[in-house]
Amino acid sequence: MNDLSKKRLYSLDMMKFVAAIFITNSHFQPLYEGVNTAFATFGVQGNALFFFVAGYLLMMGFGKHKELSFIDWFKGKIRRLWPAVFIWVVAANLIWDAPLTFNKMILGSDYWFLQTIVVYYALFYLLIKVLPAKCRFWGGQ
Repeated sequence: MNDLSKKRLYSLDMMKFVAAIFITNSHFQPLYEGVNTAFATFGVQGNALFFFVAGYLLMMGFGKHKELSFIDWFKGKIRRLWPAVFIWVVAANLIWDAPLTFNKMILGSDYWFLQTIVVYYALFYLLIKVLPAKCRFWGGQ
């Protein structure tokens, strides 16, 4: 592994941060009711930016884990994702008095974004492992 692959890419962290701000801001329309609801915008752009950066980082980091089985690799991804789901569901319950349910806590049923990421992980692994290297338009080994 060379030095470049060990370095943290802070520019990508910044892009994820901007995406998170855009997405979060788009959900705060009630806060802008008395001012201008047009301020609650950029959610779509935030989602697109987040998926782009996540896909790029997924490709960059897969080489370190390509020997893992799907189950082990997928469990690692879920372990990184689901603590944030639990924190958000509990916070939503406390702030907006939303009910805590099994579907929300375990499946993220109200959060299409999380469900999309989980499907995205599964499809990514399948494409990387199943397609021969010569058929991959993105290159790699």
